[in-house]
Amino acid sequence: MVNLAKRMRNFQPLLAVQYGKGAAVLPPPPSPQLTRLTMRFPRTEWSLSNQGPRMFAKDSLPRLKYHNPALPIRVEDTQSSTLELTFESADKASLEKLQKRDDSDNLEDEWTEIQTKPQEPADQGSTSTSVPIFTRNGILGLKGKHSREIWRWLEHKTACKDVSITPQDEILRRKLQGIARKSAADRMLVKAGMDALRKQQAELKKAREAAERLTSEA
Repeated sequence: MVNLAKRMRNFQPLLAVQYGKGAAVLPPPPSPQLTRLTMRFPRTEWSLSNQGPRMFAKDSLPRLKYHNPALPIRVEDTQSSTLELTFESADKASLEKLQKRDDSDNLEDEWTEIQTKPQEPADQGSTSTSVPIFTRNGILGLKGKHSREIWRWLEHKTACKDVSITPQDEILRRKLQGIARKSAADRMLVKAGMDALRKQQAELKKAREAAERLTSEA
């Protein structure tokens, strides 16, 4: 049987994707609906200015996808660094307000003009009139921005709600932290023991070599 500590450690990846920055639920209609998220950045570049986008893609996007599985998320490897959000709504005025929704961070972003989304042709026998759907894109430049700034911008523009950790998962998280601390302490003890053993073996080797030299000189 697998020991308890190992079984509990198997929960770590699940907890990591369930909670934290990016773990949020997008609002339902009539709020503008986020229908596509496209992130572009040089994925093979390790400069400091690219660290924020890299961490956002690694940590926040998986959590957002976990809680919103129907949301199409695309990450592209390009030289430009941008995060593009596509919104749709039957309420044109709600899309107009997106650009000014919570500008407290003063992040410079760009917004496309509102367009009417092409509709599927109605059945010939149908007499109902389709409601027009409007669409608009918001684009944030990512170069040099911290992952927290990127998330706050997305959070404000989408009006998503953070997912709070449940009491049961909080208990499990604390237990895992305790196991991690104990494991780290155990590793330090093992390392100290191995270092002492290596030192003792080195001293014994020197002593034997010294004894052999004395024997040969006698």
